[in-house]
Amino acid sequence: MLGLVVLGNWFTDSLQQNFRQEIESFAERVSQDFQYEQQTLETQIELIANRDMLNQAVEQRDQSLLLQVLLPLKSILKLDWIKVIDTQGNVLVDLRNNSLSQANLLDEVVTSTASRGAHLVDLVNVETKQQVLEVVTNGIKSSAGLLGGIIIGKLVDDTLIQKIAEGSSKQLIVHRENRVVATTLLVAKDGTWEFPHPNLPARQITIDHKNYLAKSIIFRGVSQSLTTTVLYPTSLLEVAQWKLWTHLGLLFLSGSSIVAVIGFLIAQTITRHLQAVTQVAQRVTQESNFDLQAPVTNQDEVGILAIAFNQLIQQVKRLLAEQYEAKQKLEFYSQTLEEKIEERTQALRQKNIALKETLQELRHTQSQLIQNEKMSSLGQLVAGIAHEINNPVNFIYGNLKYTDDYTQQLLWLLQLYQKHYPYPETEIQKAKEEADIEYLTEDLPKILTSMKIGASRIREIVLSLRIFSRLDEAEFKTADIHEGIDSTLLILQHRIKHQSSRPQITVIKEYANIPKIQCFAGQLNQVFMNILANAIDALEEAFQNGLCSDPIIRISSTQVNENVVIQIADNGTGIPEAIQSHLFDPFFTTKPVGKGTGMGLSISYQIITEKHGGSLQCVSLPGQGAEFVITIPIR
Repeated sequence: MLGLVVLGNWFTDSLQQNFRQEIESFAERVSQDFQYEQQTLETQIELIANRDMLNQAVEQRDQSLLLQVLLPLKSILKLDWIKVIDTQGNVLVDLRNNSLSQANLLDEVVTSTASRGAHLVDLVNVETKQQVLEVVTNGIKSSAGLLGGIIIGKLVDDTLIQKIAEGSSKQLIVHRENRVVATTLLVAKDGTWEFPHPNLPARQITIDHKNYLAKSIIFRGVSQSLTTTVLYPTSLLEVAQWKLWTHLGLLFLSGSSIVAVIGFLIAQTITRHLQAVTQVAQRVTQESNFDLQAPVTNQDEVGILAIAFNQLIQQVKRLLAEQYEAKQKLEFYSQTLEEKIEERTQALRQKNIALKETLQELRHTQSQLIQNEKMSSLGQLVAGIAHEINNPVNFIYGNLKYTDDYTQQLLWLLQLYQKHYPYPETEIQKAKEEADIEYLTEDLPKILTSMKIGASRIREIVLSLRIFSRLDEAEFKTADIHEGIDSTLLILQHRIKHQSSRPQITVIKEYANIPKIQCFAGQLNQVFMNILANAIDALEEAFQNGLCSDPIIRISSTQVNENVVIQIADNGTGIPEAIQSHLFDPFFTTKPVGKGTGMGLSISYQIITEKHGGSLQCVSLPGQGAEFVITIPIR
């Protein structure tokens, strides 16, 4: 009797423990689903806030354009609320679904946060209704600064809860202060219930005269929180326990009957066969070996007792087998549920990662297109100016030789007049003195020589501008790397020469005999421009800080196997090791706000690696300057 009670209690405790573990696992899955909904809202608001048309509409306060942008997004993303405000908190657009159209939303906190451009995840109450919105805020920004903020939200309602609980026999109730907000259990809609605290383990509660095993979890916002309670009907547990105790009761009754029969037979006669049955019974009890059988040697009362005892052993064995099989099935169902939860969690993580990577790629592509458009416009402007200057300069330069010849002839003729008519008329003598013929004769050739030098200098600058822009050549063609570097240095000459704040930067060229290569010449010139401009900035900063008294830029070229290697080095303060790994990241810059965009080295790296199949490396030690090594394969 005592053994059956202990065995029954052990199986009962096991069933209860399995039920509690299952509800704990399901509560964890529900918590992950809520976190996924929150992450989805955060991803959606970033995609919306970064749209150029939205920034334009907010900046122009154009409500019709805002509606044109936001209404399709509200429908596609199935949002219940979208609100756009400016930096003063003025509402530009407030879009709601039908159930919220006349409602008063208690959104002062999130509105104030959004107007400051801050990112916030919170919950918003609907006044006089048991409705709650899960909301996310974000700033709307342009290159000029903060324009306003945007708020998006979804109702925490029965539809959302049913979606989370789909495919499960469990019920969900979302509540606040024991008042139901949303639920999959309709009878729990009206009424106030005592739900377990989120920090406590699962416990039993009663709703509508039905018992449930309940476990609560909490979803927190910035200003308030919601509690979700998972309900697992205990009817299944009660049925299993009832079957268990029924079988044990039958077993007890059968055992009691057999014991009575055995006692009666013992009272009649003590035989050797009865002792054998007793020994088998003792072994079964002590060893829990239900494969043992009592020997049946005759058909008398002892034989009947042995047969009955053997049947009892088989019934107990079958009962234990059924219990074990039920336990195995329960463990299998639990394991299957955990695997499905893990698979779904992994899928959600992969989707979230893919969305973030897509967003990052869109940002990078957008910045790259803007920069390429700027450089293209700059190249067209430079080429246009060079073309317009080229014609008049060629006209001046081409006529200077004739002007010089004519002037020499006139001066020679004047000397002959002076030689053969040393004493001219008084009026001529007076005009000669006023014109200072001796000085004019000496200075006029010098002026013409200066004009030749100036016109030649202008021609060189125009040629450098045309070489740098490369708009008069095919985009991908054979080009001289040294010619591109020299044209870039000529354009930067105004920054290299002596300044009031520093001495002239010495440029040392160590060019090797390298072949011309097939390349995008204009884009390579852009790379040289970015690296040389950064070197000049670094040398100016080092001189102002007293760390470099003799600024030098060293440019060398060489051929290594089938590659051309260009090295551009300066003797500035160098680049700290901590930031070297971020040099080629988009938007990364160490320059003050307004002086650098952070895109120069990023675009240079892409031009060298992707467009030319080469490499761009930075070698630098603090206090020893920086060196950029460009490697381009020879095609």
